[in-house]
Parts: sequence; C-alpha cells; structure tokens
Amino acid sequence: MALIETCVYSEVLGMEVTLNVILPQERQPFQKEEKLKVLWLLHGGSGDAFAWLRMSNIEKYAMKFGIAVIMPGGMNSCFTDMEHGGQFFTYMTEELPGLIRHLFPRLSKEREDHYISGFSNGGYGCLRIGLARPDLYAAIGAFSAGNKADVPFSNDGSKKAKGRIEVFGDADIKNTDHDLEYLAIEAAKSNQVLPKIYHACGSEDPWLDLNDKVRDFFHELSHSYDYSYHVADGYGHTWEFWDMEIQRFLETLSLKQDDTRFIGI
Repeated sequence: MALIETCVYSEVLGMEVTLNVILPQERQPFQKEEKLKVLWLLHGGSGDAFAWLRMSNIEKYAMKFGIAVIMPGGMNSCFTDMEHGGQFFTYMTEELPGLIRHLFPRLSKEREDHYISGFSNGGYGCLRIGLARPDLYAAIGAFSAGNKADVPFSNDGSKKAKGRIEVFGDADIKNTDHDLEYLAIEAAKSNQVLPKIYHACGSEDPWLDLNDKVRDFFHELSHSYDYSYHVADGYGHTWEFWDMEIQRFLETLSLKQDDTRFIGI
C-alpha cells in the first residue's frame, strides 16, 4: 500500500488543506487493470486528516479489501457549509472529487464504487453529505452519529454554544440543509438512487439517545432506504468501537477480500 500525505489548495476554502490517501499499489491483488473503489473517511470534532491513520488499523483494512481511502481534513466544520467559517460541504462535494480524479486517475469515477464513512461529527458529516448528494456515494457508514438538528441549543455564551454558532448559526436548524431528516426526505422525493446506510452506536455512548432518534426516523422511511442499525454492547464513544465498526461497514459492501495478506501484517 502507498500512503500519501499531501496538501491541496482549495479555491472554495481559500487555503491549503491536508489530505491523506491510502492507495493500493500495482502489486496489490483484486484490481489489476480495474479502477479502484474508494472509501471517503471523515474524522470527528477534535480530529484531523491523520486521526484514522493514528488511531485505527485502516491501512490494514484497505489492504484486506483492496480499496483506496481518502481522508480529508474538515477542522471543526462537521463537513458542512459553516455559518461563520469555511464551506466544507461545497469543498467535499464540488471541488475535492475533481481534484482527486485529477491527482489519482486510477480511482473509479463511478458512483457505485464510492462509499463515505465517519464517526461522531464525521458520522453526522457523512450522512449530511451522502443524503444531500446521493449521486456521489453508493453507501454510508455512520458511527456514533446523531442529527445535529436534534441537539438542544442554548445561546449561553459557553464554548460549546460558540462552537455551535460558528458552524450552524444561532437559529433553529430543523428543516434546513443542516437537518438530516429534512435531507433524507428531500432525497427520497427526488427519485434518485439512494445510498445504503449502515449506522452503529455503542450501548455506553453518552449520545446513544440521539442515535436512536436517527434509527427511529429511518425505520419510518423503510420503504425508501436500505438502512440498518447496530448497537454494540459495552462500547462507548471510543476508537475501539469505531475501529471495529469500519470493518463491519466494509464487510457489508461485498468487496473482495485477501485475508492471507491481512493476517500476515
């Protein structure tokens, strides 16, 4: 596997941003002359483009499943267009895919070969992106991921409140582009092919109730979405859980596997 750490200039954000890429090399099995399938992997609120590399075994899983992995940095944006900050949703959906295709021509351009996943704020972010742009991804893997529109907000001057205002503003975000329920309903109305959704949370996660609300909502839309929900007993809001769940998500995608190479690492 090749691990590529780079910076790209974003016209949308007006700055250099970090991007990490795991890329199967020519000697890797599976692909040969075929275009590579791609996992877009988003970090949480306190993380960056290196979070998955430092805290998980994602490089081993990329080798096992023979896929490329794109790990962009999104700062504290939740990968949405911030009210008082960078337009990270636009960057992720309009600018970065073109840059990636230009820099890495071995990657597939086909929707069915692209998947997006993340945890915590990045879990919300992958749902935010995947539901708003179902034309980009075949599947979404969201871990410890609630709907930000369900989070109570009080403009009390706290650090948490200031962070919320920076990303979402100080108004109610229900029925806006920041609301996952609104996005899911609009996507279902559009007659587009909708992404498969795998959603998971730990039973000891302090925000389990927010994840359960997302589950209840998608169960009501079961006629529109291929949605599954998994609660892992004994796990909290931790890397042990997210490392386990990224493997489970990849296994739902019916990708070819090379367990021989994986076991020997």
